[in-house]
Amino acid sequence: MLGQTISNYKILRQIGSGGMGMVYLAQHATLERYAAVKVLNPEYSGNKFFKERFLHEATTLAKLNHPNIVVLYDFIENDGKLLIIMEYVEGKTLDIIIEENTYKDENFVTRVITQALDGLSYAHRQNVVHRDIKPSNIIVGENNLSKVLDFGIAKLTQSNANLTKAGTRMGSINYMSPEQVLGKEIDARSDIYSMGITLYEFLAGKLPYDANTESDFIVQNKIVNAVLPDVRSIRPEVSQKLAEAINIATEKNPSYRFSNCDEFRDYISGHQNSAGNTENTFNKNQNQNNRTQFISPETQSNKTVYAENPNYTVPTPAKKSNALIIGGILFLIIMFGGIVIYYINSQDSDVILSGDSKKEYSDSEIEKKKKELDEREKKLNNEEKNLNKNDNQSINKNQNYNLPGKYPEASAKYLTNEDLRYLTKTELQIMRNEIFARHGYIFKTNPQMISYFNNQSWYTPRYNDVNYLLSEIEKSNLDLIKSYEN
Repeated sequence: MLGQTISNYKILRQIGSGGMGMVYLAQHATLERYAAVKVLNPEYSGNKFFKERFLHEATTLAKLNHPNIVVLYDFIENDGKLLIIMEYVEGKTLDIIIEENTYKDENFVTRVITQALDGLSYAHRQNVVHRDIKPSNIIVGENNLSKVLDFGIAKLTQSNANLTKAGTRMGSINYMSPEQVLGKEIDARSDIYSMGITLYEFLAGKLPYDANTESDFIVQNKIVNAVLPDVRSIRPEVSQKLAEAINIATEKNPSYRFSNCDEFRDYISGHQNSAGNTENTFNKNQNQNNRTQFISPETQSNKTVYAENPNYTVPTPAKKSNALIIGGILFLIIMFGGIVIYYINSQDSDVILSGDSKKEYSDSEIEKKKKELDEREKKLNNEEKNLNKNDNQSINKNQNYNLPGKYPEASAKYLTNEDLRYLTKTELQIMRNEIFARHGYIFKTNPQMISYFNNQSWYTPRYNDVNYLLSEIEKSNLDLIKSYEN
């Protein structure tokens, strides 16, 4: 290859190698710009399916143009070989920097990661998911400018099972998200998880799970099921903010992670959300009157707790206004019905018992009427109890919420008065605190709740404050539950 000219690029020297092939430094004959040329291994070049996918993806990937993304100049086929021609960046990939332990402080770490997140954010807005974020795919060049490289490569290789069997596994195991390990559909939040693991390794100097000493199966099982070790157990000097950012980014459930890279970036950098217009994004500079009031977990303190929210996008409520309207109508119907029943019953009593009634009844007739009314009241009470029983069963059994806890509906839907009316005070307290527990809140003051949640297999204590993680549904439900506890 050395000395050859391929598509106007003269191959100068080899600068790297990897699982997919060799990388060479080349120079364009007329533009005189340098480029990196990746020559793919024969198992890729000789695969018809891969070749078709390769050329198909080229159009999309070549359009990615961002300062924090290594630009792809061309995808070509030459003499039976597939080549990727990309921007040449003189610098070091993050895996080498980590290995050399040359990073200086958290400011440097934050700068590198936030720039990479900027590049990822741009790609995600173009509907491109990287799928293989890891330190070796982030390069730090001149002026500490970081760039993400190898977009789309993982998608190409993962689309063909035969290529996996050939021994090349794209999407390095240690950086895979749980959904990626399980073979599920992935989206931008999978890249966020991988970036969280990358940040962990950048700060700690090592991975949370070691694939060098453990089998792939053990590592995959830990990714899906095990609690991520606290980065501060390895490097105590790591700030709480970065440690919490890692925990949020690497949540097992994608819904609990940062919903986009901008939120991740803003959380670790302290900058305001550059997107600005994201619906339902909380901003620390909100007017005090518009800030959401949160109920303190564990206890029923009279103090109002305000969340210091990062720019965190929460799920948009579905048809909340319709639910409120319907609930109001039902309430009016029930209230009106109660008035009518009360009026009828009171009229019956007057007819039977009033001394002013024109018609007089014998004692036996009056007793008979009383028994009829008693029977009717018992029948109505039984019907009401059965109805309430069915309602409570429908809450706990008929809904299949994919969330842990005794009352998963408290995090999944807007609760109504009927959902709470027949719960005991203890049950209400558990329901309320489960909302916080699902986000990893550390219970500290209520011994009963500490004991209860420590015995729940799904509960993992992580954060001193989870208010910024609560969805609009959960905030609304907390207010309603609190009103029933009082």
